[in-house]
Amino acid sequence: MASNRFRAIAISLAVALAPIGAGHVWAQTPPAPTAVSLQATIQAAAQSAAAQPGFAKLSASAKLAAIQAAVSNALAASGASPTVIAAALVQAVQAGSISAGVAIQVAAAVAPEMAQQVASAPAVVQQLAATGQSATITASTDAGGAPSVLVSLQGVSSTSTGDAGTGAGGGATGTVTPAPYDPCAGVIAAYCGS
Repeated sequence: MASNRFRAIAISLAVALAPIGAGHVWAQTPPAPTAVSLQATIQAAAQSAAAQPGFAKLSASAKLAAIQAAVSNALAASGASPTVIAAALVQAVQAGSISAGVAIQVAAAVAPEMAQQVASAPAVVQQLAATGQSATITASTDAGGAPSVLVSLQGVSSTSTGDAGTGAGGGATGTVTPAPYDPCAGVIAAYCGS
């Protein structure tokens, strides 16, 4: 008789505690995003921007703005820390998912010090050099102490030479014309048409 009571109490406790245990499993927080786990987020955001009607006809600067906005929004929604976002951006550049300029622009929007960190990463520097493009970052603070970052991206410069037409002693002159930054230069992602 005592064993029946003991069994009844044990079963009652098991039934009563089961929802608490199950609730505990459901209440666990998901793991924090990592640089590796954010790669799919970055790729999906860039592809989503490129899938918008008329993307292919946009200017290089408009493509850059569209991709930057999509990636920035996706990373902001991920809840990742700035350090993890910086590492993810560098990995995305290294993988060819996004251009160095997109990574720098996104980093500048998250935190001023992050822009320089991303811009000086070897993978980013390498992609900029390989595509003949450049990035200049200028950070400042206003009178209220709010930081701001100015990122200047330039594409491959073209040099034109011409004859000065002065005859003997005249020489060719050259002018360097900076091209707009190309967000698809050096990128192997399908949304850039490669």
